[in-house]
Amino acid sequence: MSADHRSRHLSCDALRDHLDNRMPMLIPVEGDPPLYWHLEAGGLRPALRIPVPPGTKAPRLGMQGIRAVCVLDGGEQFLHVFIEQTKLLREFHIVCCEIADRIQMEGVAPVAAVQTTVMAWRKLLARGRQMSLEEEIGLFGELLTLIGLAAARGWHAAVDAWQSPKCADHDFTVGPYDIEVKTVGGRARVHTIHGLTQLEPHRDRPLWFVSHMVEESDAGRTVLGLIEGIRSIIRVQAPGVLDDFDARRLLVTAGGHAIPREHRWAPVEATLAFPVDADFPRLTESILAPLPESLMVRIVDIDYRIDVADLIPSIAPSPDGLDHTVDLRTLPPDVASDLSESNSAKDEPR
Repeated sequence: MSADHRSRHLSCDALRDHLDNRMPMLIPVEGDPPLYWHLEAGGLRPALRIPVPPGTKAPRLGMQGIRAVCVLDGGEQFLHVFIEQTKLLREFHIVCCEIADRIQMEGVAPVAAVQTTVMAWRKLLARGRQMSLEEEIGLFGELLTLIGLAAARGWHAAVDAWQSPKCADHDFTVGPYDIEVKTVGGRARVHTIHGLTQLEPHRDRPLWFVSHMVEESDAGRTVLGLIEGIRSIIRVQAPGVLDDFDARRLLVTAGGHAIPREHRWAPVEATLAFPVDADFPRLTESILAPLPESLMVRIVDIDYRIDVADLIPSIAPSPDGLDHTVDLRTLPPDVASDLSESNSAKDEPR
């Protein structure tokens, strides 16, 4: 049995390998009470097997493709949380690992653990609302920066540096410094800055500003295609970090957004990187501090735009080659972008 490098759990790739063997199996999940991955013959219906008291009723989950049933085996009752379509295996694996943690590490009752976990992930994995074009281009730029960091520091360090927008001030935290990524579609390198803290460095770490320019191109990638290309590379070069990449990508796209697949984007002109220092154009709380407090309390929000087209970096070179422009031709062949809306894999790439 192959363990996930970040935890006590069987990795999703190892689980997939067992399914591909198409043999019935019970694979224990380390901890107490004893839980198991239950695999049927033929690689069908992978399930998390949870012992429950007699008479327990299976909860209705309301999550696409993931169900729960109660079964009797040898006079004992078990709750099986399972999927019938393996295209959802990665999401299913994440959900089941969290259910197991709630039961074994937090002592939560099985049915409550299943319901609580699924409720949280049902919202996170929802599909339907489209990203705005600004959000789509912004995510594409973050993925380009992720690829560049991986080339310099490896995939483990790059993925670990990628931050969730809900719990971090900047897009990447790379050991001794932070990165704020901005991407614009078109030929004008004018970026929108949201709030007074987006370009505020932390006291103990310098901040770098990375500027990408992209445009629509038949030779480009959709966001979905870029994600699939990254996953293909990680699967070969650093398989242990694939689950972490998927989890972070889900956090970045939380809120029910579908992964965009309509527009193909390609970098245009060079990527630029600037230290956010006294010479960099920005608004911060410290700059506005001289304003009377009676005025400051009335300023509810600030968005502004900066033009960095002719700005010369005061420090060269940038750390980790942040100004390196990613060549999309070095990625594995793009298959995800060609998926139609009716394709059976439309919800998520495998």
